[in-house]
Amino acid sequence: MKKVLTILAGITCAGCLLGGVTLMTACNNSAPDYSDKEKWTVASPDGTVKSEITMDYAGKLSYTVKKGDLTVVEKSALGFTIEEDDFRLLTVEDTKTQRVQGEYDNISGKHEKVAFDCNETVVTFRGWDFYLDLTMRAYDDGYAFRYGIRAVDGSSGTMTVISEDTEFALPESTLWAMPYKGIYDGTNFYAYEANYERLKYNELADICISMPVLYQVKGSETYSLITESGLIGSGFYGSFLQETEENEGTGKLQTVPTPAGFMIDDNRINYPFTSPWRMGITGDLATVVESELVEKVYDDAEYWKPDNYDTLSAEDKAIYTYDWVETGVTAWNWLIHLNEFAQNNYDLHKRYVDLAEEMGWKYLIVDGGWNNGLNVEGFIDFVKNANSRGVKIIVWCNALTDFGYGRKEILTQKLDQWSSWGVSGIKIDFFDGQNAENPKFYGEDTGTISWYETIYQECAKRKMIVNCHGSNKPTGERRIYPNVVNREGVLGNENTGIDASVTVNQLFTRAVVGPTDFTPVVNPFSEGMTMAHNMALAILFECGTPSMADYDNTYYKTEIKDFFKAIPARHDDTKFLCGELDSHYVGAVRSGENWFVGGVNAGWENTVKIDFSFLDSDKTYAAEIFINDLTDYKKVTKINIDITSEDEQIFDMVVNGGFAIRLTPKG
Repeated sequence: MKKVLTILAGITCAGCLLGGVTLMTACNNSAPDYSDKEKWTVASPDGTVKSEITMDYAGKLSYTVKKGDLTVVEKSALGFTIEEDDFRLLTVEDTKTQRVQGEYDNISGKHEKVAFDCNETVVTFRGWDFYLDLTMRAYDDGYAFRYGIRAVDGSSGTMTVISEDTEFALPESTLWAMPYKGIYDGTNFYAYEANYERLKYNELADICISMPVLYQVKGSETYSLITESGLIGSGFYGSFLQETEENEGTGKLQTVPTPAGFMIDDNRINYPFTSPWRMGITGDLATVVESELVEKVYDDAEYWKPDNYDTLSAEDKAIYTYDWVETGVTAWNWLIHLNEFAQNNYDLHKRYVDLAEEMGWKYLIVDGGWNNGLNVEGFIDFVKNANSRGVKIIVWCNALTDFGYGRKEILTQKLDQWSSWGVSGIKIDFFDGQNAENPKFYGEDTGTISWYETIYQECAKRKMIVNCHGSNKPTGERRIYPNVVNREGVLGNENTGIDASVTVNQLFTRAVVGPTDFTPVVNPFSEGMTMAHNMALAILFECGTPSMADYDNTYYKTEIKDFFKAIPARHDDTKFLCGELDSHYVGAVRSGENWFVGGVNAGWENTVKIDFSFLDSDKTYAAEIFINDLTDYKKVTKINIDITSEDEQIFDMVVNGGFAIRLTPKG
């Protein structure tokens, strides 16, 4: 008996030594608690958001997030699994905490000036040959974390990622998410152009979900929007969310590689490595909608500069202030005239140059087919004439076929040529891989993510703006590439069958994370929208170059002309006024001294009360209000009244309807 007790004691004590506690503590009469070896709590500056990181005695990392007393992320795994080391056997090497504060000015975005403020903890763990750095941040409007992997000896190289083990364990909740589905049946091309579906947290088996995804914690008015930031430049692939087989039906989502494409060698990642940020914008709907957390995590990052910046002339250095980047409303005729005229019909484009000049719009897009049988001299004259009238030209191009499937030398040659012709930017399409021959270019594999960045940089060198189409979701890149002023990755008007239920939910989800090229029209394509609803969308979808997509003569109509002449491309302030998922959305945008309010409604009638206290208290505003014509969904009724900050107005919104308001200070 004595011999058996000695053996058991030896086993227990060996386990205690591995756990890093003393023999005396582990061998007392009470059962030890092996659940958590270490804990770190990171709280937001206002104390309302708290993330707790734990490391158990087996070395497993996890985290939870609370908003006040409400759990918004249940206990969820953290970490990476790589071939080159065993991150299950971690020791704590170092811990650093700091407060990160500052502000920056936006060229485009939801607010002209953005303040960032968070508390940050960085915990460094050591495996055998690699460090794993975990950075956790808590902001008043959410949380964000990312990983760093670096060699202990300071060397660089390539590692093989078996999996990213990050989880988001959802509490009981309702989700609004875009499940992965190929653009065409049986294909794996994906462009983030689908509807946001209403799902239950425990009904996600066999569903792969794209980011962003929004969920509401049951029994509360607390929401959280999960997405990623800092993908461009990370050397990593885009990520989706999916339950693992053992977690089916639990609502515990793990980050997984993008399902699109073949993912050849995409797990071969260079180190030292810093992952994209994983984040949740957390709070009430106003907090989520107004947040710029996707871009705030860049802090006061400098705009991108080339490696040889210090050797450049003063004139060339000035390029990288990006003062040349201009936001501006854009005329675009492809959607309406696709089957009526080819895009190489410059008589058509000249009509839209006339429109842009008359309306004071900054840009015109010439879309796919513009260079078929191109008369170079004639095109140069066209661009020169447009520029002389204050209208800049953006040309469409195919991200793959136009540039040899990722050949930088072809990209630079064509950009040089187009720039020399006076072209000011590109609308670059088909990143989703529909025209791919090389399987390294599908949506969000590492090859495509790197290709995005190459395009951004080469365009910046030539003072050209970028509008990405057939693309992935925004991941904050305009914070360092401010020439990237617009992005599709949304179920927009190119899909002419969409209805109001789609647009309402997009404003709570996709539109939160970055520029959204919805390409609004005025006249609805079907009874699933109304003219007033469409006019509101022209206000509510933020992007640096909103593309007005209707017939040119539509914008000349007396009752709406002044409204569209004033429609803002630059948003100096953004406010969420009221709304509910699946139902309606009302928001306000300031541009300069003018305010614009847009309301959109979905499948049932709604009545909303607008409190105008956001207006300057010492001003009276001339309000130009557009509401639905009750006899024709393709018409609006215009009302002119004065409004002050003390006023409230009630609006009845019909099914699929809405309203738009332009507010201009008087005197």
